[in-house]
Amino acid sequence: METLNQFLNRKDFVKYLKNKDFDRNIDKIILHHTSDEVRDWKGNQSILGYKKMYEDKGWISGPHLFIAPEGIYLFTDINIQGIHANDGNKGSIGIEMVGNYDDSFPNNHIWKNTELVLINLLIKFNLKIKDIHFHREYNNQKSCPGRAVTKREIRERLIKSILNLKTF
Repeated sequence: METLNQFLNRKDFVKYLKNKDFDRNIDKIILHHTSDEVRDWKGNQSILGYKKMYEDKGWISGPHLFIAPEGIYLFTDINIQGIHANDGNKGSIGIEMVGNYDDSFPNNHIWKNTELVLINLLIKFNLKIKDIHFHREYNNQKSCPGRAVTKREIRERLIKSILNLKTF
């Protein structure tokens, strides 16, 4: 499995997305959570662990991005169809939020990084908030991106942030 294994801070992610050309048709974003605890996250060491886990499953790609407290990890090139959401793989960008969000919404660092990624992906690919889907929509055995994460909450938070951006 070929992966990018590249870490970007928030500013560098925006620059990366702005300057990168994409030739794959993107019509949705699919949110996941890693379902392990944020405190167990070890950055690149964890990324390599996920790579091995996906390879052990026989996958040739994985999700596109991992959102961590410290920033954003590029995993599978967005120009390559990722494997992450069954029938949802085609035309999607798979985003893994580090942590388990079955009992609570992502913490400030994870959510702020996720929010930045979502807003910039929506703009780059001319998508709407309704184009953000959850893994559990494609696999009812999963709770991704966590039971505490609802479309209503995501929509309200993103709209509030987008409106705040337009007031500057």
